[in-house]
Amino acid sequence: MREPWDEAETPEEQAARRDAYRRLADAARRVGFSLESLSHMLRQVTHNEVETRRFLSEQVYGVPDAQLDSYLRARMPGGDAPK
Repeated sequence: MREPWDEAETPEEQAARRDAYRRLADAARRVGFSLESLSHMLRQVTHNEVETRRFLSEQVYGVPDAQLDSYLRARMPGGDAPK
């Protein structure tokens, strides 16, 4: 599965992401999770995020997903207007 950030990442961002994944994998091993279990949990988090965004955009706010972040920022106290 291709992640949406792959193409836009700078080499520094890629290195930071690899380092974060390494630390996460090391932590999972320390507490007894296999990398397969960790992978499954991360896929579930990704799925939950997609479904949450879909629900918020379609059922709660009635805005297209592409506009959801800007819409929420504008509605939050101290939030910026959409850019």
